[in-house]
Amino acid sequence: MDASLFSQINTAISVREARMVTKEQFDQLLTADDRDRLVIALQDTDYQLDKETLADPNAIEDVLMKHLAEEYRFAFEETPVEEIVQLFALRYTYHNLKVLLKARATGQELNGLLLPIGRYSKDILDHLVTTLTSEVCPEVMVEEVAATWSDYQDYRDIRVLDIGMDMAYFKHLNALAEQIDVPELTAYVALTVDFYNVITVKRGLNLEKPRSFMRQLLSEDAMLKAREYLKLYEEGSLLSWFNQLYPNSMDPATKPYETRLAQSDISAVELEYLMDVLRFQVLDQGRFETQGPLPLARYIWGKELEVKNLRLILTGRSNELDSELLKERMRPVYGQ
Repeated sequence: MDASLFSQINTAISVREARMVTKEQFDQLLTADDRDRLVIALQDTDYQLDKETLADPNAIEDVLMKHLAEEYRFAFEETPVEEIVQLFALRYTYHNLKVLLKARATGQELNGLLLPIGRYSKDILDHLVTTLTSEVCPEVMVEEVAATWSDYQDYRDIRVLDIGMDMAYFKHLNALAEQIDVPELTAYVALTVDFYNVITVKRGLNLEKPRSFMRQLLSEDAMLKAREYLKLYEEGSLLSWFNQLYPNSMDPATKPYETRLAQSDISAVELEYLMDVLRFQVLDQGRFETQGPLPLARYIWGKELEVKNLRLILTGRSNELDSELLKERMRPVYGQ
């Protein structure tokens, strides 16, 4: 990949970085003791919410998603290599495909569940779901939608649509990583898929689900075979899996979790947190690069985590959750 292709968008990103929410601003939000102070703390950011909005979690979510959608629009318009942005936007596309397939299956109008992010418009995705063909969407997406709908026709179980689109997302994600062929982005995808499988098994165990049920939820586009993920907890080999997936024993970010992994005593919430931290660590390797795709990838993921942190803090404060608890659950802050 020609690194010089990204010179223009990386210059634009260097300007937009100045508007990212800083650690100091997050600290002000965490210590604000009423909505008036939250409003003041947000004044110098791109998220200028008023008191009424801050009292309504749904309104907060609308503002955050609108901002994130604008960032993705910028990225898609300016990127010289669309696949870099697709790597992050793809999960929204498959969420929307899942919604539209369910709408077709049930005859319900579910447009309110669609998310405003992705390479393809609602009309394009609607056409794909209705006709099972497309001259715009990639072949892998068309094939997976058609196959999932065919499975639904056979089983008439709405869960088939959820599982089919989840598995299609990971298959497409891996195909993109192979096409891009950038080690850091390949590692990002590997972390995404493998942690999904391990978290899915953990949740299944918590709910006492049978192995046959859990197995059908696991992606085959991962480091291990599906049946091997089912054995990780039984054999106490989570740490071995982790070291194989993320062979950076010197990373201080992983140390607090290694004992828990070794004892298979780690919650799904902790695994989700660890996944986000490690994906940040992988992309942060490009922190001082000014050429190539990593500044763009790092910026997009930084925006995703920024929105996740703001959602956590603003809705948490609205529900009067303890600020220390919120701080513990925060993801890494861009630039820190």
